[in-house]
Amino acid sequence: MRLELANFPVKDVQFDGKTRYNGGVLEINKEELLALVLEDGKITWANLDVAFPNEQTRIVLVRDVVEPRVKVSGPGCVFPGILGPVETVGQGRTNRLSGVTVMTSAEYKRTILEGAAAGRTGLVDMWGPAAQLTPFGSTINVVLMLELRDGVSELEAHAAIQSAELRVAQRLAETTREKATDDVEVFELFETDSSLPRVVYILGCRTAWHEPHSGVALYGLPIRESLPTLVHPNEFLDGVATSDARRGGKSTFPSTWEWMNHPIIMRLLREHGKRLNFLGVILQRTRFESDFGKQVTAACASQMARLLKAEGAVITRTGPSGNNFIDVMLTVQECERKGVKTVFLTPEWGGREGTELPLVFYAPEASAMVTTGSLERLITFPAPAKVIGAGDIQLVELTAGDPPISPANSFVDDKRCVQDGIDWWGGTKNTCKVY
Repeated sequence: MRLELANFPVKDVQFDGKTRYNGGVLEINKEELLALVLEDGKITWANLDVAFPNEQTRIVLVRDVVEPRVKVSGPGCVFPGILGPVETVGQGRTNRLSGVTVMTSAEYKRTILEGAAAGRTGLVDMWGPAAQLTPFGSTINVVLMLELRDGVSELEAHAAIQSAELRVAQRLAETTREKATDDVEVFELFETDSSLPRVVYILGCRTAWHEPHSGVALYGLPIRESLPTLVHPNEFLDGVATSDARRGGKSTFPSTWEWMNHPIIMRLLREHGKRLNFLGVILQRTRFESDFGKQVTAACASQMARLLKAEGAVITRTGPSGNNFIDVMLTVQECERKGVKTVFLTPEWGGREGTELPLVFYAPEASAMVTTGSLERLITFPAPAKVIGAGDIQLVELTAGDPPISPANSFVDDKRCVQDGIDWWGGTKNTCKVY
């Protein structure tokens, strides 16, 4: 499978009479895109705004973020199973608008008000300390604001929000279809030097069978109690993995943008044939409810790595659940026992001051671990000059069941309220200092 990813960088976004891309400037016909969104009868109101880096702007009620991409040749479409039929993607040519996102801020009447299954939202600051925690502090964000009619179910809300954001992203990327660029990167798992180390990536993703949406979907199908699945890395670049659009906000789950720009997948693809032989991605559902389920998923993921004749595995997880952490640590243990050397990347606990135990479970075989930061440090969010978001943004609930805050004022919270503020995959290049 050979995929050409053609890059069209965006340096400015303007609302103009036509929707088009020209020389780094993305012009948007607001009326055209809003009419496209309002075709869905579950959406009663929509609007667009834009937020630029270094502006004192705070975006609230963020549900999900996507990057505009469109497939211009090869089978299928970007976001298969949602915007088109289920067809294996990862081949041909895909155009991307880089440096810009479609960021969805949405309001609806929830039917689940508390607990892990409730829809959640996040925020993005375009300046200040919180802007450094998320990739979206340095991108131009086209903010799609939506309000849904009363009476929609949780899954209907997810489908409406996701369909709106993906259709807008696709329409923006369509502006590049007839354009040419010299910035084209080719990704392919070609035959390579047999002496290079054989490396597989085990991508643990926290899901839940008892929630309306499991948190992440593959080809539009939510992953529930599935066993590990082998996926070609190119498929992720064409949007086969998507987030729950009700609760992609915050840092608990990576946004769809993160799945499309996965830093470990991209790095392993770029190193294929140079430093290593990249064998593919084992997508592993984690957070099984029983010890038996945890043992089965660890055994199956490690056995798949062994059948691929992997010599090494990079292993990560998502979700701040200690339950899912055990699944992944057991997978590290089983890989090592089967002769597959592992490197485990994960954020750590450690408490507000970083002096408490960083891990909730440990296997002695986990001898190579990399921290991607703390889950619990507090941040002071300064008062913004402007707040963007759907619905009533005078008071915003950051976590279901908690008292709302005024986003126009300064407040203190941890990084979990920031959209993609927790670095699950080592993409923010945070460093540590030894004292």
